Amino acid sequence: MKCKKITDGDTMLKYFRVKGYKNFSHDFVFDLGKPGKYSFNTEQIKDGIVNKGIIYGKNGTGKSNLGEALFDIAQNAVLMMPSLTLPNQIIQPVEKGVYRSLGYKDDIEFEYQFKFGDTNIIYSYSKKENKFITKEKLIVDDEVLIDYELNRKKICKIKEAENVNFETLQNGNSLLFYLFNFIKFPEKSPIFKLNNFIKGMLWFRCLNQGNEAVGLGAHYDFIEDAIIRENKVIELENFFKDCGLDYELVVSNNYTYNGISLPQKKKIIMLKQNGSSAPLSLMLSTGTAALELFFYWKMQFQKVTFLFIDEFDAFYHYELSAKIVKILNEEEHFQSFLTTHNTSLMNTSLMRPDTLFLINNNSIKSLNKCSDGELREGHNLEKIYKSGGFDE
Repeated sequence: MKCKKITDGDTMLKYFRVKGYKNFSHDFVFDLGKPGKYSFNTEQIKDGIVNKGIIYGKNGTGKSNLGEALFDIAQNAVLMMPSLTLPNQIIQPVEKGVYRSLGYKDDIEFEYQFKFGDTNIIYSYSKKENKFITKEKLIVDDEVLIDYELNRKKICKIKEAENVNFETLQNGNSLLFYLFNFIKFPEKSPIFKLNNFIKGMLWFRCLNQGNEAVGLGAHYDFIEDAIIRENKVIELENFFKDCGLDYELVVSNNYTYNGISLPQKKKIIMLKQNGSSAPLSLMLSTGTAALELFFYWKMQFQKVTFLFIDEFDAFYHYELSAKIVKILNEEEHFQSFLTTHNTSLMNTSLMRPDTLFLINNNSIKSLNKCSDGELREGHNLEKIYKSGGFDE
Protein backbone atom coordinates (compact mmCIF):
# COMPACT_ATOMS: atom_id res chain seq x y z
CA MET A 1 0.00 0.00 0.00
CA LYS A 2 1.46 3.31 -1.10
CA CYS A 3 1.89 6.18 1.29
CA LYS A 4 0.74 9.72 0.63
CA LYS A 5 2.37 11.72 -2.13
CA ILE A 6 4.71 14.60 -1.48
CA THR A 7 2.91 17.90 -1.03
CA ASP A 8 4.14 21.45 -1.33
CA GLY A 9 4.77 21.60 2.40
CA ASP A 10 6.95 18.48 2.67
CA THR A 11 10.64 18.90 3.31
CA MET A 12 13.24 17.40 0.97
CA LEU A 13 17.02 17.25 1.07
CA LYS A 14 18.31 19.27 -1.85
CA TYR A 15 22.06 19.37 -1.29
CA PHE A 16 24.67 17.84 1.00
CA ARG A 17 28.34 18.65 1.47
CA VAL A 18 30.92 17.06 3.75
CA LYS A 19 34.65 17.65 4.21
CA GLY A 20 37.15 15.86 6.42
CA TYR A 21 34.95 12.82 7.14
CA LYS A 22 36.48 9.37 6.66
CA ASN A 23 37.63 9.09 3.02
CA PHE A 24 36.16 12.50 2.06
CA SER A 25 39.23 14.61 2.79
CA HIS A 26 38.12 17.29 0.32
CA ASP A 27 34.70 18.82 -0.34
CA PHE A 28 32.35 15.98 -1.27
CA VAL A 29 29.06 17.29 -2.70
CA PHE A 30 25.86 15.30 -3.23
CA ASP A 31 23.67 17.70 -5.23
CA LEU A 32 20.09 16.51 -5.69
CA GLY A 33 18.73 19.79 -6.99
CA LYS A 34 19.94 19.64 -10.59
CA PRO A 35 18.15 16.74 -12.30
CA GLY A 36 18.10 16.23 -16.04
CA LYS A 37 15.16 16.75 -18.37
CA TYR A 38 13.84 13.26 -18.98
CA SER A 39 10.23 12.45 -19.80
CA PHE A 40 10.23 8.92 -18.33
CA ASN A 41 10.13 7.77 -14.70
CA THR A 42 9.10 11.30 -13.85
CA GLU A 43 7.96 10.30 -10.34
CA GLN A 44 11.64 10.00 -9.36
CA ILE A 45 11.92 13.80 -9.42
CA LYS A 46 9.81 15.94 -7.08
CA ASP A 47 9.74 19.73 -7.09
CA GLY A 48 12.98 19.78 -9.07
CA ILE A 49 14.77 17.49 -6.58
CA VAL A 50 15.85 13.86 -6.98
CA ASN A 51 13.43 11.76 -4.94
CA LYS A 52 14.75 8.26 -5.74
CA GLY A 53 18.32 7.21 -6.43
CA ILE A 54 20.75 4.30 -6.66
CA ILE A 55 24.42 4.80 -5.86
CA TYR A 56 27.27 2.82 -7.43
CA GLY A 57 31.01 2.81 -6.94
CA LYS A 58 33.90 0.42 -6.63
CA ASN A 59 34.78 -1.01 -3.24
CA GLY A 60 36.35 1.58 -0.99
CA THR A 61 35.10 4.64 -2.91
CA GLY A 62 32.77 5.73 -0.10
CA LYS A 63 29.24 4.48 -0.77
CA SER A 64 28.73 3.40 2.84
CA ASN A 65 30.61 6.44 4.12
CA LEU A 66 28.24 8.72 2.20
CA GLY A 67 25.26 7.17 3.97
CA GLU A 68 26.92 7.49 7.35
CA ALA A 69 27.91 11.10 6.63
CA LEU A 70 24.36 11.99 5.57
CA PHE A 71 23.06 10.59 8.84
CA ASP A 72 25.56 12.38 11.02
CA ILE A 73 22.80 14.97 11.55
CA ALA A 74 20.59 12.26 13.05
CA GLN A 75 23.45 11.05 15.24
CA ASN A 76 23.64 14.51 16.83
CA ALA A 77 20.43 13.71 18.69
CA VAL A 78 21.04 10.02 19.39
CA LEU A 79 23.35 8.23 21.81
CA MET A 80 25.30 5.41 20.20
CA MET A 81 24.60 1.91 21.52
CA PRO A 82 26.96 -1.07 21.49
CA SER A 83 26.65 -3.34 18.46
CA LEU A 84 25.17 -6.80 18.97
CA THR A 85 24.82 -9.70 16.59
CA LEU A 86 21.71 -11.36 17.97
CA PRO A 87 19.49 -12.71 15.18
CA ASN A 88 16.14 -11.08 14.44
CA GLN A 89 17.11 -7.88 16.26
CA ILE A 90 17.45 -4.22 15.29
CA ILE A 91 20.50 -2.43 16.68
CA GLN A 92 22.36 0.84 16.22
CA PRO A 93 25.89 0.54 14.86
CA VAL A 94 28.92 1.55 16.82
CA GLU A 95 31.32 3.94 15.15
CA LYS A 96 33.54 1.94 12.83
CA GLY A 97 36.91 3.00 11.53
CA VAL A 98 38.28 6.52 11.69
CA TYR A 99 35.80 9.40 11.93
CA ARG A 100 38.19 12.07 10.66
CA SER A 101 40.01 11.78 7.32
CA LEU A 102 43.60 10.68 7.74
CA GLY A 103 45.90 13.69 7.64
CA TYR A 104 43.00 16.15 7.88
CA LYS A 105 43.76 18.69 10.63
CA ASP A 106 40.74 21.05 10.55
CA ASP A 107 37.27 20.58 11.97
CA ILE A 108 35.02 18.24 9.98
CA GLU A 109 32.36 20.16 8.02
CA PHE A 110 28.77 19.19 7.26
CA GLU A 111 26.24 21.20 5.25
CA TYR A 112 22.61 20.33 4.47
CA GLN A 113 20.23 22.28 2.26
CA PHE A 114 16.53 21.53 2.57
CA LYS A 115 13.52 22.76 0.62
CA PHE A 116 9.80 22.67 1.25
CA GLY A 117 7.50 24.72 -0.93
CA ASP A 118 9.18 28.10 -1.38
CA THR A 119 11.16 27.89 1.85
CA ASN A 120 14.88 27.08 1.79
CA ILE A 121 16.88 26.01 4.82
CA ILE A 122 20.67 25.74 5.11
CA TYR A 123 21.95 23.95 8.19
CA SER A 124 25.70 23.59 8.64
CA TYR A 125 28.00 22.61 11.48
CA SER A 126 31.59 21.63 12.17
CA LYS A 127 32.89 18.97 14.51
CA LYS A 128 36.15 18.50 16.31
CA GLU A 129 35.27 14.84 16.65
CA ASN A 130 32.14 12.70 16.65
CA LYS A 131 29.49 14.25 18.92
CA PHE A 132 31.51 17.42 19.59
CA ILE A 133 30.19 20.41 17.61
CA THR A 134 32.41 23.48 17.36
CA LYS A 135 30.36 25.60 14.92
CA GLU A 136 26.71 25.65 13.94
CA LYS A 137 24.63 27.84 11.65
CA LEU A 138 20.99 27.81 10.58
CA ILE A 139 19.76 29.98 7.72
CA VAL A 140 16.10 30.16 6.67
CA ASP A 141 15.38 32.05 3.45
CA ASP A 142 18.68 33.97 3.70
CA GLU A 143 18.05 34.98 7.33
CA VAL A 144 20.60 33.73 9.85
CA LEU A 145 18.66 32.33 12.82
CA ILE A 146 21.47 30.47 14.60
CA ASP A 147 25.15 31.35 14.56
CA TYR A 148 27.10 29.45 17.17
CA GLU A 149 30.81 28.95 17.65
CA LEU A 150 32.47 27.26 20.59
CA ASN A 151 33.66 29.66 23.31
CA ARG A 152 31.99 32.61 21.60
CA LYS A 153 28.66 34.32 22.10
CA LYS A 154 25.71 32.30 20.84
CA ILE A 155 23.47 34.14 18.39
CA CYS A 156 19.89 32.87 18.19
CA LYS A 157 17.18 34.92 16.47
CA ILE A 158 14.44 32.32 16.68
CA LYS A 159 11.36 33.99 18.14
CA GLU A 160 10.27 30.98 20.19
CA ALA A 161 13.74 30.83 21.81
CA GLU A 162 13.73 34.34 23.25
CA ASN A 163 13.53 33.13 26.85
CA VAL A 164 15.74 30.06 26.56
CA ASN A 165 18.69 29.91 28.93
CA PHE A 166 21.65 28.64 26.92
CA GLU A 167 23.90 28.46 29.96
CA THR A 168 22.90 24.82 30.41
CA LEU A 169 24.03 23.96 26.86
CA GLN A 170 27.18 21.92 27.31
CA ASN A 171 30.18 22.45 25.06
CA GLY A 172 30.08 20.21 22.04
CA ASN A 173 26.30 19.79 21.99
CA SER A 174 24.07 21.03 19.18
CA LEU A 175 22.24 24.28 19.87
CA LEU A 176 19.57 23.37 17.32
CA PHE A 177 18.83 20.00 18.93
CA TYR A 178 18.89 21.69 22.32
CA LEU A 179 16.01 23.88 21.08
CA PHE A 180 14.20 20.87 19.64
CA ASN A 181 14.16 19.38 23.13
CA PHE A 182 12.95 22.47 24.97
CA ILE A 183 10.59 24.26 22.58
CA LYS A 184 7.34 23.19 20.96
CA PHE A 185 7.45 24.98 17.61
CA PRO A 186 4.29 25.79 15.62
CA GLU A 187 3.54 23.17 12.97
CA LYS A 188 3.88 25.72 10.17
CA SER A 189 7.29 26.81 11.43
CA PRO A 190 10.24 25.83 9.19
CA ILE A 191 12.05 24.74 12.36
CA PHE A 192 9.21 22.34 13.17
CA LYS A 193 9.34 20.89 9.65
CA LEU A 194 13.10 20.54 9.80
CA ASN A 195 12.84 18.70 13.11
CA ASN A 196 10.19 16.36 11.68
CA PHE A 197 12.35 15.65 8.64
CA ILE A 198 15.38 14.76 10.77
CA LYS A 199 13.29 12.56 13.06
CA GLY A 200 11.95 10.71 10.01
CA MET A 201 15.36 9.94 8.49
CA LEU A 202 16.16 6.21 8.38
CA TRP A 203 19.39 4.40 7.50
CA PHE A 204 19.64 0.65 7.70
CA ARG A 205 21.48 -2.37 6.41
CA CYS A 206 21.54 -6.12 6.85
CA LEU A 207 25.06 -7.50 6.78
CA ASN A 208 27.00 -10.12 8.71
CA GLN A 209 27.50 -7.82 11.70
CA GLY A 210 23.75 -7.59 12.33
CA ASN A 211 20.68 -5.56 11.44
CA GLU A 212 21.90 -2.00 11.98
CA ALA A 213 19.75 1.12 11.90
CA VAL A 214 20.07 4.85 12.58
CA GLY A 215 17.32 7.45 12.84
CA LEU A 216 13.52 7.18 13.04
CA GLY A 217 13.87 6.66 16.78
CA ALA A 218 15.91 3.52 16.10
CA HIS A 219 16.09 1.34 19.17
CA TYR A 220 16.57 -2.25 20.18
CA ASP A 221 13.70 -4.29 18.81
CA PHE A 222 12.99 -7.85 17.72
CA ILE A 223 11.70 -7.96 14.16
CA GLU A 224 9.16 -10.75 14.57
CA ASP A 225 7.94 -9.40 17.93
CA ALA A 226 7.13 -6.14 16.16
CA ILE A 227 5.37 -7.92 13.28
CA ILE A 228 3.18 -9.82 15.76
CA ARG A 229 2.62 -6.72 17.88
CA GLU A 230 1.38 -4.78 14.85
CA ASN A 231 -0.81 -7.67 13.60
CA LYS A 232 1.16 -7.82 10.35
CA VAL A 233 1.79 -11.58 10.09
CA ILE A 234 -0.70 -12.10 7.24
CA GLU A 235 0.72 -9.04 5.50
CA LEU A 236 4.21 -10.53 5.84
CA GLU A 237 2.95 -13.80 4.37
CA ASN A 238 1.47 -11.96 1.39
CA PHE A 239 4.66 -9.91 1.00
CA PHE A 240 6.73 -13.10 0.88
CA LYS A 241 4.36 -14.60 -1.68
CA ASP A 242 4.55 -11.45 -3.79
CA CYS A 243 8.33 -11.93 -3.73
CA GLY A 244 8.05 -15.55 -4.88
CA LEU A 245 8.11 -17.28 -1.49
CA ASP A 246 5.07 -19.51 -0.94
CA TYR A 247 5.10 -19.41 2.86
CA GLU A 248 2.21 -20.12 5.18
CA LEU A 249 2.73 -18.30 8.48
CA VAL A 250 0.92 -18.68 11.78
CA VAL A 251 1.40 -17.28 15.26
CA SER A 252 2.02 -19.84 17.98
CA ASN A 253 2.54 -20.00 21.73
CA ASN A 254 4.45 -23.27 21.43
CA TYR A 255 8.03 -22.75 22.56
CA THR A 256 9.28 -26.27 21.90
CA TYR A 257 10.61 -27.52 18.57
CA ASN A 258 12.11 -31.00 18.09
CA GLY A 259 12.44 -31.29 21.86
CA ILE A 260 14.39 -28.02 22.10
CA SER A 261 12.97 -25.21 24.22
CA LEU A 262 13.10 -21.90 22.38
CA PRO A 263 13.74 -18.54 24.11
CA GLN A 264 10.70 -17.59 26.17
CA LYS A 265 8.52 -15.20 24.20
CA LYS A 266 4.82 -14.59 24.40
CA LYS A 267 4.33 -15.56 20.77
CA ILE A 268 6.42 -16.65 17.79
CA ILE A 269 5.85 -16.87 14.03
CA MET A 270 5.78 -20.41 12.69
CA LEU A 271 6.31 -21.53 9.09
CA LYS A 272 4.02 -24.37 7.95
CA GLN A 273 5.15 -26.64 5.11
CA ASN A 274 4.24 -30.19 4.07
CA GLY A 275 2.11 -30.83 7.13
CA SER A 276 4.80 -29.73 9.58
CA SER A 277 5.80 -26.42 11.17
CA ALA A 278 8.93 -24.80 12.54
CA PRO A 279 9.86 -21.36 13.91
CA LEU A 280 10.25 -18.96 10.99
CA SER A 281 13.49 -17.58 12.47
CA LEU A 282 15.08 -21.03 12.15
CA MET A 283 14.00 -21.46 8.53
CA LEU A 284 15.04 -18.16 6.98
CA SER A 285 17.90 -18.05 4.50
CA THR A 286 20.21 -15.04 4.61
CA GLY A 287 18.36 -13.42 1.71
CA THR A 288 14.93 -14.09 3.18
CA ALA A 289 16.08 -12.69 6.55
CA ALA A 290 17.12 -9.52 4.71
CA LEU A 291 13.70 -9.45 3.06
CA GLU A 292 12.00 -9.79 6.44
CA LEU A 293 14.10 -6.87 7.71
CA PHE A 294 12.93 -4.78 4.74
CA PHE A 295 9.34 -5.65 5.61
CA TYR A 296 9.92 -4.61 9.23
CA TRP A 297 10.96 -1.12 8.12
CA LYS A 298 8.30 -1.05 5.39
CA MET A 299 5.73 -1.20 8.19
CA GLN A 300 7.01 2.22 9.26
CA PHE A 301 7.23 3.90 5.86
CA GLN A 302 4.44 6.33 6.80
CA LYS A 303 6.89 7.94 9.25
CA VAL A 304 9.91 8.04 6.92
CA THR A 305 11.10 11.27 5.29
CA PHE A 306 14.48 10.16 3.96
CA LEU A 307 15.63 6.55 3.50
CA PHE A 308 19.13 5.23 2.86
CA ILE A 309 19.70 1.46 2.59
CA ASP A 310 23.34 0.43 2.43
CA GLU A 311 24.13 -2.60 0.22
CA PHE A 312 20.38 -3.15 0.04
CA ASP A 313 20.55 -6.26 -2.16
CA ALA A 314 23.73 -7.91 -0.87
CA PHE A 315 21.76 -11.16 -0.41
CA TYR A 316 19.07 -10.78 -3.10
CA HIS A 317 18.57 -12.45 -6.46
CA TYR A 318 18.68 -9.81 -9.19
CA GLU A 319 14.92 -10.14 -9.87
CA LEU A 320 14.16 -9.51 -6.19
CA SER A 321 16.48 -6.50 -6.24
CA ALA A 322 14.46 -4.99 -9.08
CA LYS A 323 11.22 -5.68 -7.22
CA ILE A 324 12.43 -3.85 -4.10
CA VAL A 325 13.44 -0.88 -6.26
CA LYS A 326 9.95 -0.81 -7.78
CA ILE A 327 8.36 -0.93 -4.31
CA LEU A 328 10.46 2.01 -3.16
CA ASN A 329 9.82 3.98 -6.35
CA GLU A 330 6.09 3.76 -5.63
CA GLU A 331 6.60 5.28 -2.17
CA GLU A 332 6.58 8.85 -3.41
CA HIS A 333 6.24 10.60 -0.05
CA PHE A 334 9.88 10.12 1.00
CA GLN A 335 13.29 10.32 -0.63
CA SER A 336 15.13 7.01 -0.88
CA PHE A 337 18.66 6.11 -1.90
CA LEU A 338 20.25 2.68 -2.21
CA THR A 339 23.84 1.52 -2.59
CA THR A 340 24.59 -1.56 -4.65
CA HIS A 341 27.01 -3.30 -7.01
CA ASN A 342 24.13 -4.76 -9.02
CA THR A 343 24.52 -3.25 -12.49
CA SER A 344 21.36 -4.97 -13.80
CA LEU A 345 19.45 -2.14 -12.06
CA MET A 346 21.12 0.33 -14.43
CA ASN A 347 18.23 0.31 -16.85
CA THR A 348 15.71 2.91 -17.91
CA SER A 349 12.71 0.70 -17.17
CA LEU A 350 13.52 1.17 -13.48
CA MET A 351 15.51 4.40 -13.19
CA ARG A 352 16.75 7.45 -15.09
CA PRO A 353 20.34 8.46 -15.91
CA ASP A 354 20.00 11.40 -13.50
CA THR A 355 18.85 9.19 -10.61
CA LEU A 356 21.70 6.70 -10.99
CA PHE A 357 24.85 7.98 -9.26
CA LEU A 358 28.49 6.97 -9.49
CA ILE A 359 31.14 7.67 -6.84
CA ASN A 360 34.63 8.02 -8.26
CA ASN A 361 37.73 10.07 -7.41
CA ASN A 362 36.20 11.56 -4.24
CA SER A 363 33.12 12.89 -6.06
CA ILE A 364 29.63 11.71 -6.93
CA LYS A 365 27.83 12.41 -10.20
CA SER A 366 24.67 11.18 -11.87
CA LEU A 367 25.30 9.09 -14.99
CA ASN A 368 24.05 11.81 -17.33
CA LYS A 369 26.86 14.02 -16.01
CA CYS A 370 29.46 11.26 -16.42
CA SER A 371 28.87 11.01 -20.15
CA ASP A 372 29.92 13.36 -22.93
CA GLY A 373 27.01 12.21 -25.06
CA GLU A 374 23.27 12.47 -24.44
CA LEU A 375 21.78 9.50 -22.63
CA ARG A 376 18.32 8.47 -23.78
CA GLU A 377 15.62 6.07 -22.65
CA GLY A 378 16.68 3.39 -25.14
CA HIS A 379 20.33 3.33 -24.13
CA ASN A 380 21.81 0.27 -22.42
CA LEU A 381 23.28 2.01 -19.37
CA GLU A 382 24.70 -1.20 -17.89
CA LYS A 383 26.63 -1.93 -21.07
CA ILE A 384 27.97 1.63 -21.23
CA TYR A 385 29.06 1.39 -17.60
CA LYS A 386 30.82 -1.93 -17.99
CA SER A 387 32.63 -0.74 -21.11
CA GLY A 388 34.03 2.25 -19.19
CA GLY A 389 31.75 4.82 -20.79
CA PHE A 390 31.24 6.64 -17.49
CA ASP A 391 34.90 6.60 -16.41
CA GLU A 392 36.66 9.91 -15.99
